[in-house]
Amino acid sequence: MAKRKQARTYRMTLGDFYRYLDAKEGDLTRCHQEITEVRDTFRDILTREMVGWQETFGVCYPEVLSKRREMPPAFAELIDRTEREEHARIEREIAELAHDAEQGHLRMDELTAQAQAATTELRTSNPQLDAREEHHKARLVKLQDEYADAYDAIEELESSTMGWLTNAFKIRRYKKIQRKAKKQQVKTLGLLRRVRREWLDSVEKTGDVQAELRGTWQETSVEVSQAQSRHDHLSANIETLAEQSGVQRVIEELTAAPPVEGELGEALQDMVRRNEIRRAYEGGLGAAAQIMGLSAGVHKGMKKFKQSVHKVWQEQRRYNLKEVQVEIPHWAAAMNEMWKQFAERIRNEKRVGDRPNEFEELVEQQMLRHWTNENIQRLFETMGEALNRATTAWD
Repeated sequence: MAKRKQARTYRMTLGDFYRYLDAKEGDLTRCHQEITEVRDTFRDILTREMVGWQETFGVCYPEVLSKRREMPPAFAELIDRTEREEHARIEREIAELAHDAEQGHLRMDELTAQAQAATTELRTSNPQLDAREEHHKARLVKLQDEYADAYDAIEELESSTMGWLTNAFKIRRYKKIQRKAKKQQVKTLGLLRRVRREWLDSVEKTGDVQAELRGTWQETSVEVSQAQSRHDHLSANIETLAEQSGVQRVIEELTAAPPVEGELGEALQDMVRRNEIRRAYEGGLGAAAQIMGLSAGVHKGMKKFKQSVHKVWQEQRRYNLKEVQVEIPHWAAAMNEMWKQFAERIRNEKRVGDRPNEFEELVEQQMLRHWTNENIQRLFETMGEALNRATTAWD
């Protein structure tokens, strides 16, 4: 019997395509909810486990720190090596803090210079604006005098008998002077108002600049102070801090208990077990955060694309356009189906909650490996191209 070949494409009408996308969006929503429940389960379990972890750490840390020279050779060497690494790390941090503090001081100096420059610019522009204002004011007075002199001259010429007739030429000339003076007055008054507006704008602008510079200077000053304090603290206590950090790291990263007898040996064995649990749930929470971010992004893209398809479908029905078929490749349909499949795999949050490592591997192998940025872009571009090919039948 011949084996049935798998369909290479899925064909559907515009309406079916819209309903298909709506279903896939629903799958994403339900999957996001399932992931949220798993994340909350992991978080609750880790919170409970960390109580015991802290208690065991509180036993191991001071004992190992005070008896490090009495520890088995391999374990003592591990502590020494880790301490050297922490010493080098702190030295790098000290150098970075020194650089940050230096850059901060330079920035503060730059901000101070900018503030001084803004003040100098305002003082420089003040005499210039004052001179322009006085010039325009004097010009207004002169024009007013010209207008008044012309007015007096016209009155005198018109006062004699038949003066308006015998002195008509002179009167017209003086009236022309009046019109010109009035026109120049309006223009000069506009220039005067502009100068005063420039002065007010300069004062306001300088005030805003000064306030912004002052705020930035204060923020920078706080950052410099913090960097300098941290720098001084690390520099003064580097040996002690390196030792403490080294021992802390060794205990936190412990994967196999050293051959130590007594209560400390038992506590270190318990630490190994608790570290494994802590790392497993931290990994599970990290995976949950990754897949939640991914599902949210894909959901947003799916919703937006579905809305576009709905608009096209509405146009088809409004104008009674012919029915068309949208062809979706099998691989694209398979990609969209993954969210439903993944949700089914993690639906039992109690079971998943007891197996954080399996969840982390499932996220990596079933989802993150397939849902790369390149594949997401390819998926939506492929569905968009399928929609465009289908609607070319309307051209």
